[in-house]
Amino acid sequence: MEGIIKFTLLSSLILLISCKNGNENQNLKENKSLSKQEMLQDFEVFEAIYQKANAGLYKYRSMHQIDSVFAENKAKITDSLSYREYYNLLWNVIDFTGSCHSHLDFSNSLFDSLSKEKIFFPIPLKYIDGKLFTNLACEKIPAGSEIISVNNIKANSFLRQVSKYRSTDGNNKSGKYKWVETDYLPSYIYFALGKQNDYTIEYKQYNSNEIEKIKVESTTYSDFYENFNNRHSKELEIQNNKEYSYTFIDSLKTGFLTVKSFAMGESETEGHKKYAAFLDSVFVTIKNQEVKNLIVDIRGNGGGNGVNILLLYSYLTQRTFRENISAYTLFQEIPFQEYYIYDDVEDLTNFFKETHAVFNNNKYYQTPEFNEVWHPNANAFQGKIVLLIDPIVASAGSHFASWMKSDEVPIIIGEETMGGYYGHTGHMPMTYELPNSKFLLTFSVVDLRQDVKELPDEKFGDGVIPDFKIGQSYEDFINNKDTQLNFAIEKIKNCS
Repeated sequence: MEGIIKFTLLSSLILLISCKNGNENQNLKENKSLSKQEMLQDFEVFEAIYQKANAGLYKYRSMHQIDSVFAENKAKITDSLSYREYYNLLWNVIDFTGSCHSHLDFSNSLFDSLSKEKIFFPIPLKYIDGKLFTNLACEKIPAGSEIISVNNIKANSFLRQVSKYRSTDGNNKSGKYKWVETDYLPSYIYFALGKQNDYTIEYKQYNSNEIEKIKVESTTYSDFYENFNNRHSKELEIQNNKEYSYTFIDSLKTGFLTVKSFAMGESETEGHKKYAAFLDSVFVTIKNQEVKNLIVDIRGNGGGNGVNILLLYSYLTQRTFRENISAYTLFQEIPFQEYYIYDDVEDLTNFFKETHAVFNNNKYYQTPEFNEVWHPNANAFQGKIVLLIDPIVASAGSHFASWMKSDEVPIIIGEETMGGYYGHTGHMPMTYELPNSKFLLTFSVVDLRQDVKELPDEKFGDGVIPDFKIGQSYEDFINNKDTQLNFAIEKIKNCS
């Protein structure tokens, strides 16, 4: 969750691929005055791009619902709208569609300008059981104090207002609330409330019913990030910060496999080859040691490359499987190229023509040879599996978790993932720049139906639902203890 400070989580492709036009040179200001006509033009471009390129636009909502939310927000455009207020109209539509791969970014120049201003909320927060707590001692507020209100906005309303700026798959809310704990919090509060010179906070200290009030000065984004880097919960969160690792808990005769990311690269990369060698070594060792129990921890795993989830799952299942039941995009050649910001149009067009060559009902479905059948690995684990998940798990991470859930073999402990159980819109992110506002619109363009079976506790639009819903308790937050892992260990002890 610690990363480069941005207003939204853009794909790493934005950092790796050169842009056709340098929006850094657009000297935009937050109070830039866009005319109603300019805003309408951008909104119509946005709507046209989404309809032409976003394969998941009607995944969770009907066409009537989507058309209505476009119309409702377009009707609110007036000459008096601020830049931030206009941003919110577009975001209302994006968030309503329900995809954790969708983002809307201010231009780089505007972000750089805003981030230096003292307008941001200074205190990292923690979400526990529907309440917000301070995650750092600040001014006279001790760490672990319960937030009662911020600028006269009750805590539950404040949470709803700021958490909406993290889009999640389908109907998921747990991911929205969890992201309030991250270094994106100040941007979410800015989008909701605008520039603030200070924040009046009502709070209760631990084990106290007395409501206290304090006014704290706003800070720059970099100063908030320094506070975030000193947050109370960091001690626990960085205990295992490796991309993947394996240890053996001798007292339980249990293996503990952690995979924090699946972004090791495609099959030809050194990152994937190193990961593949690691898994081979781990599961040979597990087999030779006759390990009976295995805890697989993917908490915090926001996704990565499909080949890496396929490989890990082959060591944990007894069935043949594919990456997906179906996958389609709405195009082969990139639409609205005049607004697309990268210079890879020809390469992407060739990619889609090769990988999505089956045209049916106005959709380009995945070519079968790119969705091969996988079989269980010869060293696939045969014992009891416990899977740990949390709301950050998304994209390839939740795709992997959905396979595990579908097997109905592992015990799943934690909280609902922000990524969908039955599918998601992913694989290939694309970014467009709107002509007047210079907003950067990012979304993925391949809609997937995951290779999972229908389960009674999984409704369409849900994330992966755990068998045991366990979040970190307040006491464990204060003491930096891992509630979910400790619960898993107790389950294994009781089943031994």
